[in-house]
Amino acid sequence: MSDYWKQHWDQHYATSEYVYGVEPNQFLKDHARLIPKGKVLCVADGEGRNGVWLARQGYEITAIDYSREGLRKARRLAERFQVTIKLVEADLLSYHFGSEEYDGLVSIYSHFDAENRIKLHRNYAQALKPGGVLLLEAFSKEQEKYSSGGPKDIKLLYDEESLRASLPEMEIVLLREEIVTLEEGALHRGPAAVVRGIFRKPERPMLK
Repeated sequence: MSDYWKQHWDQHYATSEYVYGVEPNQFLKDHARLIPKGKVLCVADGEGRNGVWLARQGYEITAIDYSREGLRKARRLAERFQVTIKLVEADLLSYHFGSEEYDGLVSIYSHFDAENRIKLHRNYAQALKPGGVLLLEAFSKEQEKYSSGGPKDIKLLYDEESLRASLPEMEIVLLREEIVTLEEGALHRGPAAVVRGIFRKPERPMLK
């Protein structure tokens, strides 16, 4: 990812206001119970609203983001709620996720083009332990009709079919496109077209 985007997100978050609010994403809040208790990686976690909320639910959280300003605010939010999370400043496209490290992985509004998306999702699947869960929400291609946030480049928007194809070895727990109403700070507000997915890494077959 270029320095341009790093500067973009630093400027985006360089305000006292939490631009996406401090409450967790609603889809995450509704379905977090499906993530096994343990270690969870929150990718592109921005100002920390999702990682901090999961830490409050008893998960061991690592939150990764490209923006130093976002991570600074995430640290402040964790202090506010008196929880501890590990913060990592890194580019997702060059980050080493490891193998079978996490019980869960959360990706909320993290957008990449098709080539990088496939690479990342392969790394996400590898990073999960058997039985681990990936929970993802992103803007769908239908978001072009709405003004509630998200990328303006259609190549960075998702759809159900391509999301399924990018995680071929994962079991689908839930996958759908829908229109929702966002109330996430000043920048995610109003009707929005999203794709939502929950995927589980298969358990290893038992040896006979």
